[in-house]
Amino acid sequence: MAGALWAAQTGTGPPLVLLHGNGTSHHDFDRMVPLLAPRHRLVGLDSRAHGASPRGDGELTFARMADDVDAALEALGLTGVDLLGFSDGGNIALELALRHPGRVRSLTLVGAVLFPAGAHAWALLAASLLYRVVVVLGRWLPSAKALAERLDLLVHQPDIDPRDLARIDVPALVVAGERDVVRHEHTRLIADSLPAGRITIVPAAGHLLPRTHPERLAELVEEHLRGHAGRDA
Repeated sequence: MAGALWAAQTGTGPPLVLLHGNGTSHHDFDRMVPLLAPRHRLVGLDSRAHGASPRGDGELTFARMADDVDAALEALGLTGVDLLGFSDGGNIALELALRHPGRVRSLTLVGAVLFPAGAHAWALLAASLLYRVVVVLGRWLPSAKALAERLDLLVHQPDIDPRDLARIDVPALVVAGERDVVRHEHTRLIADSLPAGRITIVPAAGHLLPRTHPERLAELVEEHLRGHAGRDA
C-alpha cells in the first residue's frame, strides 16, 4: 500500500506512474509492463474503489482520487513524476496536475476527457442508460450501487474548464485511438489547451490502447519521455 492506495511496483529507472481506467485496476497496463520496466520504475496505483484499493468515505470524485494519488506519491517519496493516465486515469492525472502541480513532471494522457460530452453521443447515451438502470438496482444490490458510483464518473464527471489547462506547463502527450469513444476534436481541445501539449491519433485503434496496442503506446511514451528528458538536461 502507498497511503490508502494499492501500489504495484516493478522495474528500474525514473518513476513512471500508471493510472488505470474506469472499473479496472493497474492490470490495464500488464501488456506494457515488460516493454517499459527495463527503463522505468513503474508504479501502478489502484484508484479508490477500484482493484485492491478501499472505497473509503465520502463522494467518489476525480478531485478526491487525484488527492489520493498525491498522498500515495508522498508516501512513496516521489515528486516530479512522469504520469501515464489511461481513460479515467488520464482525467485523474489532469486533476492531479491542477491540484498538485509540483508532483508532476510530464503527462501522457490516453483517451482522457475534460467533461462527459467529450465522448461521442452514442457512448455517453449508452453509459447514461446503464447508469439509470443500476441506480434503481442499487437500492437493493450493493454491487449495483458500487457500479452506479463508477458509472457516475463517466456520466457526470469530470468538469474541467479547458482554460484551466493553461496552468499545466509540463510536457504533455495527448493520445487517442482513431476509433476512440472520445471525439477527436475533444482530444485536440485538450492538447491545444495545454501549453506544451501534443496530439497523436493511433490509426485503426479504439479506446483500449494499453491492452490492444501496447507496443505502439509504449513507443509513444518512450519518445515523449526522451524528448522532455533531453529538454531538462
